[in-house]
This record gives sequence, structure tokens and C-alpha cells, in this order.
Amino acid sequence: MKVCFVIQRYGAGVVGGAESYVESMATGLAAMGHDITVLTSCATSYADWADVHPPGRTVESGVAVHRFRVRAARDNERFFPLHLRAVDVWDAPLWPWAQDRWTQLMGPDLEGVEPVLADEAARSDATVLVGYHYAQTLRLTRVAAAHGPTIVIPTAHPEGAFHVGRVREVFEHADHVISLAPEEGDLVGRTYDCADRITVVPCPVAPLDRPPAERIAEAVTRAGATVGRYGVVVGRVDPAKGSDDVIRFTAAYRRLVDPSFELVVIGPGGEGAAVPDGVRLTGFVDEEDKVALVAGAGVVVQPSYMESFSLALIEGWLLDRPALVQGRSRVLDGHVRRSGGGLAYTDYLSFEAALATLRGRPGVAESLAARGRRYARREFAWERVAPAFLEVVARTAESGGRRLAARTRVVR
Repeated sequence: MKVCFVIQRYGAGVVGGAESYVESMATGLAAMGHDITVLTSCATSYADWADVHPPGRTVESGVAVHRFRVRAARDNERFFPLHLRAVDVWDAPLWPWAQDRWTQLMGPDLEGVEPVLADEAARSDATVLVGYHYAQTLRLTRVAAAHGPTIVIPTAHPEGAFHVGRVREVFEHADHVISLAPEEGDLVGRTYDCADRITVVPCPVAPLDRPPAERIAEAVTRAGATVGRYGVVVGRVDPAKGSDDVIRFTAAYRRLVDPSFELVVIGPGGEGAAVPDGVRLTGFVDEEDKVALVAGAGVVVQPSYMESFSLALIEGWLLDRPALVQGRSRVLDGHVRRSGGGLAYTDYLSFEAALATLRGRPGVAESLAARGRRYARREFAWERVAPAFLEVVARTAESGGRRLAARTRVVR
């Protein structure tokens, strides 16, 4: 099959859930012999979309990658006031031209992509646009749909941006929608009346082996923690990701229950912030250190309110760690309920009770971890995900082809 992915960033040095998803799908499908193309920006950072990579076509791990310059790096002094106004669900919706300006400033606004996308869409079984609220999806879904069968993978979660009026057009133009978890599919279908065009196909997650004990001890010591006596969070330090809550809750737990408990937070952000005793912010670490730090933890904590899948949670289970998740995220709560691989919290008291259970009852923690590992290995294996994804592509190629043929007959 020939599939074209459209994503805001792609390649080495890019950190992000949607970007990791596209890279794993694109390289995996290319390795199977499929013809895979990626259209993306020259940027590596979503903070300003400044060009880093040279524009043009390269071949990376068997994938044809077309990078396009961004028309202008984002001016955040102009963007943020408009963004805060756009996502305020209590205020009147932005008028249409302001919504269009919001989509452009959101970025990345790719220069010269339209004719290349039109050509790729016409030659592909399906064009797959990933991430509902970036400009490449908001502004290009209808371009792709005008020339070929189109799939949107929104990676959506409940937030103000999901309800900006222009977002509806993304789902109106898509022939099909892939959601990465049932709860995400429920949100999208309920909000934009497209439940009949949604299929749940999760993100593939490669198996992980537990590193040797000495490698774990080395990474944990370097982070300033003690093997087995800390919780680990993987993700950027951001209030929307729940990092503020879990840091406050850890400080309270150390004060009220167990002063030996520690928290290691792996990911960018938090520079200059006051960090309480027992909390270690590592910043960005390489993949080997990340795996070792997760493997050495007593519990994997996923505190985010904003998740459409959560690779960090699944990788924690693959490394045989029990999970403690933010129960206000329907996706995280759904993973825990389906797997039996952890416990959920919604406030400090439930956090304390769950953490005390996991730390005080090692048999329970081991049982939860084993269930999570079985769930992760079963549900997210490439051998299960790839055929499901390709089946959606085949169905979309058929339905999208009928739509385009009908439109051609009407035009004639």
C-alpha cells in the first residue's frame, strides 16, 4: 500500500507522542514493504516552529520524508493572547477570520506544501493527518480530501482547543478517523458527530527488556535516587501534564507518611522552579537512561490530565512496573481498568492511599505489574496493530474513492 503521513515534526531530536507514533508506524510499514511518505516541517520545536532541518526530500529508514520551511517562526507575543481567547469555552466563539488566524499562528504554517500534498494524496491509498489542532491538520485536511482518501488521527483529549469551531472541519473532511484509545474515540464521536467513521487502532509499542541491575543502579544513582524507593514520571514538566500536582502530593506524602519516598521526573521543563526535597528533575535523558530509570522505580506515575494514549504508561508496564495514574484522565483510567495493571487517584487522599498500598503490599504491586505487562504485550504488539491499521487504510481507500468518483460525476 501507499500511505502518506502529515505530521508537524519528524525525525531525530524530536520528542512528542504524536511524532513518536508517526515514526514508529512509518518505519514499521516501510520495513514491511509498503510505500510510505511523510510530509512535515523543518522545525524540531513546537515552541516557535523555527526551521532547523534543511527543506527538501530525504529517505530515512526507508521512509521518503519531505520537509517544508515554515513561513514564519511563531510570534508567541501575538499567538498566546489569541490562543487563550480561542480556548476559553466560557466566552463567545471567535469569529471565523480570527479562528483562521488562530490556525495559522498555531503552526506550523508550511510553505509550498499544498501542491506536493495534492500530488501525494492523489497517488496514495490514504493520506493520514495526525494531531487535530496543529495547522498542518487544521488547514490541510480539506486539501488532502480534495485529491484522495483521507484519515485523521486526532490524538485528542478534553481541552479548550478541541472545541474551537474550525476543528469541526477536520472531521467533516476526513473519510475516516482513527482513535488511539476507546475513550478518545468516544470524545471525538460525541463532540463532532462522527462515531460511525471512527475505528480504534492503538499505537504500536516495541517490547522492552529490563536492563541489567548494574545499569539500573548506575542511572538511578546519577539521578540522586534509590532503586525501588521512588516513583517515576516520564513527560514534560507542565501543569496540564499533572506535574505540579504530583510534585505537591509527593511533598505531602513524604511529610505525612514516608519521608524516604522519592520522585524522579524525566522530561523537559521546570527550569528555575522551586523543587521540594525528595523530587529529582532530570531534564531530558537519553533512551537508555530513561529505560533504566523506569525499570528501577517502585511505581510508574502518570499524572497527566491530557492524554490520548500514553506511551510512558505502556512502556512502564512493559518494564514490569505497577502504575499509579491520574483518574481524571478517561484514557489513563480506561487503560488501568482494562489491564488491571495499576491504581488511579483523583486528589491527594486517593494518591496517598494508592501509593501506600503499592509500597506497603509488595505482593499486590507485583500482581498489578504482571497484569499490566500482559496487557501491554498483547494489545500494542506490532503484529496486532499493523494489520488493524492497514485494514482501516483499505476501507478508507474504498470509501474515499467512491466519494471522489461521485464528486467527479456531479462536476461533469
